[in-house]
Amino acid sequence: MIALRKNLSNIPGWNTKRKIIVIESDDWGSIRTRSKKDYFAMLSAKLGVDKSNFTINDCLESNADLEDLFDLLLQYKDSTGRPPVITPMAIMANPDFNKIEQSGFETYYYENFVDTCKKYPNHDRVIELWRKGIEERLFVPGLHGREHLNASKWIKLLKEKHGGILTAFNHQSFGVAFYKGEKIPEYLAAFDPSTSEDILAYEKIIREGFELFQQNCGFNATHFIASNSSEPKSMENVMRDLGIKFLTRYKIQNYPLGNGKFQKEINWLGKINQNNQLYLTRNSGFEPSDPSKSDWVASCLQEIDNAFFWHKPAIISSHRVNYIGSINKLNAYYGLNQLGILLDSIITKWPNVEFMTSMELGETILSDKNA
Repeated sequence: MIALRKNLSNIPGWNTKRKIIVIESDDWGSIRTRSKKDYFAMLSAKLGVDKSNFTINDCLESNADLEDLFDLLLQYKDSTGRPPVITPMAIMANPDFNKIEQSGFETYYYENFVDTCKKYPNHDRVIELWRKGIEERLFVPGLHGREHLNASKWIKLLKEKHGGILTAFNHQSFGVAFYKGEKIPEYLAAFDPSTSEDILAYEKIIREGFELFQQNCGFNATHFIASNSSEPKSMENVMRDLGIKFLTRYKIQNYPLGNGKFQKEINWLGKINQNNQLYLTRNSGFEPSDPSKSDWVASCLQEIDNAFFWHKPAIISSHRVNYIGSINKLNAYYGLNQLGILLDSIITKWPNVEFMTSMELGETILSDKNA
């Protein structure tokens, strides 16, 4: 049944006989668990940090994380002579914990992720390495949001003195889903409104995220995907005005309207919305830090093969957590090793492969449609 669904979902949309690979990687720039010391302290405080590969392994990327990733990518070349490229879907800011606490949890404050890096050891060259990755076309970002949390929902939980949220806050971390065995209310979906009035605040947040992106990356973002779940459909108008041309979408998308209501829409690769923005849809996954599959390389190769069978590019989702080693060095070692095996297998099986960024694929589809 799963194989049938994957085949059916690959049929609609833009077609090409070219063997195109895109690797989209969410969450770069965002904090999660601050350090190994904080991990064990939160675990002792009965926070369920051991329940997710994200809270076990994920952390703000370090100098070494980026250097090791770039070194690996440079070992491979596609049919055009260029190395594989990651499209990091980037978060531009993190909570300013000190200011929030000084306000008595009444007001949310954020800081540029570059300033967050200054508070972490071995992170002093992260933005320099980002820019090197952009220049060398190894690491070319799209926009994932201002921060990877819903500021109003998170502040509300802090004001209510939720034990789990406060404990994580005291360790300058977030993302834990369980406290003393009970589920913590969802707050990581940055643009999921509780009421329709929230949507106006989101418009300001996305504009500020866009401005920080330009400041940090040196160019304007043209590609976007929201964190954890979709943003309201109406925000596409704001992003159009900012110059966002490409949007990664689920094939069945539930756009939130507020008050627990949703607008469902069917999407496909190359679909154009009323703002002339083009939709990209992921059709492959590669998450070696996730223990739910024993062989992510084989699984991803099968999904790529399926995409190519239906004359589709393979758009792979592969989160940052797979390549991060500040908390667990073995996590990064294993993730990079598996990525190397995947890349080697792709190039061997499809020697005419082309590695593209999401934005390059978007432009390719637009050029083909216009032609």
